[in-house]
Amino acid sequence: MATKRPYVLCDVENYFRGFLVDLSVRDTLPLFKKAHITAYQHDPETVHEAWEESRMIVTNNEKDFIRYVAEHSKRDSGKTCLDCWGLLIVPGDKMTRKRVISKVKNGITLGGTLIPWAPIAYANLCVSLHADGTVGVRRFRRCLRCEKVFPIDAEWYKSLPLITAKNLNR
Repeated sequence: MATKRPYVLCDVENYFRGFLVDLSVRDTLPLFKKAHITAYQHDPETVHEAWEESRMIVTNNEKDFIRYVAEHSKRDSGKTCLDCWGLLIVPGDKMTRKRVISKVKNGITLGGTLIPWAPIAYANLCVSLHADGTVGVRRFRRCLRCEKVFPIDAEWYKSLPLITAKNLNR
């Protein structure tokens, strides 16, 4: 009996090591597989830690983290990848967080396909879980090297809004 292979964008996503939980939402730690709490108080240090450890950041601080992830990634030499592994924005209310996170344990649906967290992280997506249960998804610009060597051709990916300097906090 053949088993269905999970959705994969690129084998590089196998480097994804899970989630890095921001101090402001540390109560979410038990809700994730393969997660730990950041070792840092300052957001730019948390972004760097997540990049070094190949982890997606979980936070409720959308404004600052989107800016810091974008800043970290824009130091693009074309030779070394500085792309982060995505951002998961959760609601501020603890009970609401628990409810909405439980609905996306295995990933999110894009274009009618369940996309697991590893490809979401590899694609460096910004996923926002809203209190009403809706999910917003945007994408950060990828580095020049990854765009060339590991392009993402999935239509659902191409259709996502790009986070730019002009729309950082929308």
